[in-house]
Amino acid sequence: MVTTEKIPVAGPWARDVLSVRGPDALRFLQGQLSADVESLEVGQSATALLLEPTGKLGWLLRIWRTDENIVFMDTDGGQGGAVAERLGRFLLRTDASVERHEWECIAVRGPGSHAVDVSDTSAVLVGVGLWPSVEGIDLLGPSASAPPRTEPVPAEALEFLRVASGWPAHGSEFTDGVIPAELGAWVIDSAVSFTKGCYVGQELTARMDSRGAGAPRNLVVLEPARPAAPGARILSGGEVVGEVTSAATDPVSGSNAAMGFVKRSAGDVESLTIAAPTS
Repeated sequence: MVTTEKIPVAGPWARDVLSVRGPDALRFLQGQLSADVESLEVGQSATALLLEPTGKLGWLLRIWRTDENIVFMDTDGGQGGAVAERLGRFLLRTDASVERHEWECIAVRGPGSHAVDVSDTSAVLVGVGLWPSVEGIDLLGPSASAPPRTEPVPAEALEFLRVASGWPAHGSEFTDGVIPAELGAWVIDSAVSFTKGCYVGQELTARMDSRGAGAPRNLVVLEPARPAAPGARILSGGEVVGEVTSAATDPVSGSNAAMGFVKRSAGDVESLTIAAPTS
């Protein structure tokens, strides 16, 4: 499990926030997202995939049902416009609208995060942190602030935790052609319902699940002895099996973390190394 030197820590995490509202909001999103939106009670949140019609991965979202006819969602910073455009393409004869919100997100991470008092943070939405293997909460709102009794940390420290936990980011792990199964079983388990009705782009994910098929490559997390950089080659027994997509160094401990896609045949993570940079 990833831990932090000073706990819990808090800092801004770039997220774009949107809402879909109207009498048809839930029905519309039920046909667009991989999660069972209609089963959410008011006040509940969940992760969901927004796919392209081809089944390729568009965005990994968190959705929040805040009202009978309102669902908020947050995604990586800079992606709000693209999500709104993708949803808008299917808003035909639908009594619902998509709205963007200029909100902030504060990420609280580390042991003890779930017990933090958030009453004075001006947060509108409070949810369990998304990063695997890291205890945390996320606070979103127009002027969200860090809770008291948390340690402010620079963006580099949060980026290290993101990479070390294996949470994918747009422009790094999310690139054209990525399919959901490549990100790991935890994404499918947490974001995909196989019992709800049809939604856009479901065929590829459903087919792979029904056949028990593995992805052609897998996203792995490495702990290199020296700092790595995106684009560095990942090796297995001297053979190139993938490349680094994200890398970071903890400014407090000096530990390194890297993430990247490797071939399905690459072998155990413990056997993988990152090639030294060429001069």
